[in-house]
Amino acid sequence: MAPEDAVRDALESHDATAAVERELHVVPPHAVYEATFGGRRAVCKVARGPTADPATEAAVLRYVAAETPVPVPRVLASGDDHFVAEWCDDVPADPSLTEARVRAMGRGLAALHRSAAEDFRATGRVRVGPDGLTHSNDEAWSETLCELVSDRASYLDAVGYGDLAREIRAVVRENADRLDAVGETTLLHGNYLPDHVGVAAGGVARVIDFEHALVGPGEWDYLRTVVPVFGVDPTPTAGVSPAAFRDAYESVRPLPEGFERRRPLYHLANAASYLRALHVQRSHLDVRVGGVEPEDPLDVESVARRAYDLCTSVRDALDDRRDG
Repeated sequence: MAPEDAVRDALESHDATAAVERELHVVPPHAVYEATFGGRRAVCKVARGPTADPATEAAVLRYVAAETPVPVPRVLASGDDHFVAEWCDDVPADPSLTEARVRAMGRGLAALHRSAAEDFRATGRVRVGPDGLTHSNDEAWSETLCELVSDRASYLDAVGYGDLAREIRAVVRENADRLDAVGETTLLHGNYLPDHVGVAAGGVARVIDFEHALVGPGEWDYLRTVVPVFGVDPTPTAGVSPAAFRDAYESVRPLPEGFERRRPLYHLANAASYLRALHVQRSHLDVRVGGVEPEDPLDVESVARRAYDLCTSVRDALDDRRDG
């Protein structure tokens, strides 16, 4: 079924008068469309692959709206493979960085972590339970991280990098004691980037895209923002110092003791996720619906080069660990 037809079916299962307006984002494993729903502007997100779980994302949004001060889109309807949320004009059309924006984002992420900490006592994958949001209650944070890397390895097998991901998983297991010493757990956004955070009047106005939500230590979420924005070895971006984000985060909730010792392990584990994401992007650029040529071959080449460079850097890091 074409993405637009899937979205239409999802909408009409709740509202016979709903209408599909336009495509916003169609990259596996989801399709996201603007819609008219209940006479109002809305967004519909539909599963387009086996790893998609919009029902759980809807449960996360409902939890965050009810239990934290973080503003998120209101869920209007949901089903096993979709959800419909209100349209939010405060989601950034231009996610460019300023120091004020970065500081607001840091305080906002820490506020999510602080406010949700009391409700989550063990790490794990989020899921929908009979009473709303729940999670897998893993034995330890290292176990959760190993499962994440294993998932990435299963995907990366098809593109020749599965063994690399399994080497990363072995390093995580070897350092389980260091990882499990973190001693804190909360709800994590999982992909807290400027594109997903609206800022106004010095504060966070809206946070979207919780599809990578997880329960774990806040420092993992913190690093998942720092690396794509400021780099593995954080350096200023657009004239904004990475210290602005860290200082703002820690003004609300300090990072736990030992974070710097765990940081290299997080970089390795995170690399498996980024490598998978790059190959998902490449597959979407390589093969368009109907088998037509990619819209911009340079985009395909750029993504392939980033994937190659990332793979090379991970292999170098693993070699350094073995030599050390």
